[in-house]
Amino acid sequence: MSGPVRPYVITGGRSRPTRSDLAIESLVHALPEPPELPEHALLNREHRRILGICRSLLSVAEVAAHLGLPLGVVKVLVGDLWDLGAVQVLPPVPQAERLPTTLLEEVLVGLRQLR
Repeated sequence: MSGPVRPYVITGGRSRPTRSDLAIESLVHALPEPPELPEHALLNREHRRILGICRSLLSVAEVAAHLGLPLGVVKVLVGDLWDLGAVQVLPPVPQAERLPTTLLEEVLVGLRQLR
């Protein structure tokens, strides 16, 4: 009997990442030369795929989309890589630092008037 692998198999039965500050908007970047991994650190195929696609910055949500895996599974896997020091994770921009929606709408109207 072969078929898709169940998410709990991919994460080793875990449903939550080890880091609570890992948001879906967090940006993930694989380090060019990750540190030597400890003996107990076994990377599965999905861990290696994440390292492969995160050569440029991707959000956790984008990683999930690229891999076709549930967001919760990817958060656990990215958390593993973060704990091992194999990836750098940048937190999302705080709400206070984001541009107001009205300003963005005004810019869009101005751009449309340039046509």
